[in-house]
Amino acid sequence: MAEPRPVRWAVLGAANIFRANFLPSLRAAGGGQVVAVGSRDRRRAGELLAREEVECRISDYPGALSADDIDAVYVALPNTLHVEWAGAALSAGKAVLCEKPLGVDLPEVEELVNRARGARTPLWEAFAFPFHRQYLRAEEVISAGEIGELREVVSHFHFPVRRPDNIRWSRELAGGALNDVGCYPVHLAALLFREVPGRALVSTTTAASGVDLETSGLLEYTAGLRLLFSSGLARSRDTTTRLVGTEGSLELTDPFHPGAHDTFELRVAGRPGKRERLMTDEPTFAPLLRHIHEVLREGAAPRHLAIHDSIPTAQALEWVRAAASREPGR
Repeated sequence: MAEPRPVRWAVLGAANIFRANFLPSLRAAGGGQVVAVGSRDRRRAGELLAREEVECRISDYPGALSADDIDAVYVALPNTLHVEWAGAALSAGKAVLCEKPLGVDLPEVEELVNRARGARTPLWEAFAFPFHRQYLRAEEVISAGEIGELREVVSHFHFPVRRPDNIRWSRELAGGALNDVGCYPVHLAALLFREVPGRALVSTTTAASGVDLETSGLLEYTAGLRLLFSSGLARSRDTTTRLVGTEGSLELTDPFHPGAHDTFELRVAGRPGKRERLMTDEPTFAPLLRHIHEVLREGAAPRHLAIHDSIPTAQALEWVRAAASREPGR
């Protein structure tokens, strides 16, 4: 039997995440190809594609969306452009994978999710970790009651951003630690708790550009559930996370972008710890892209669509922003 036709991708934005994450993951996932790139700087996009040995059309954003030979669009643009261009891609009848966060605040996310609910094609927010084998194993352990009842998520996401011209430092483009990496622990808690917090205590440190350099805090949910998180763009990489239950805990060295060296350890009082390595060095987006290809080529049921997962995370992030704005001295 002949192989199904590859899923044909258009990419909006020739940013580093396209080169470093999307392209290697697309090659590892199989079943897809980039046929168009939309960029404001066609020369720069052409140079990047030549280095990566990718042959495809280069156009502006509308040109990339309007072509008939596009099945899916990856929106890799600055945060302030996500709603506009992910919405345009949905209106053009394309499946959409949009970088996180979907919008810069809750109203923007609600606007885009509402458009997705009325669209013919699916929308995913580019959190890849729920598709990883490690996360699926964590769900199994929690559902089986091996750590008792889940009560607390303690999670960090830090890495240093050295270049002063990095887009993450731009206040106008909604950069900063919370939008770039703090959203990961918040999304993890939203998936595991399936609730919206009712109280937040937050501390922030502001960079010279006006964005948050570090944001940390406590989000309290009902029935004693809580998220303790910290995020930042100034210190060495740290993604350590503990999922704490009434009888034990899961400790993960990296729940968000795990590789073959990362560990997953089950600890229960009175028993030896059980450590597993569940990942390979496959690029982090590969399981997500493989799932999207299965949905679009084979009709598989979609999982973790934005219409289901993105609003609770956006609501929690709104709690964090509101609490940060109430900090003394702000």
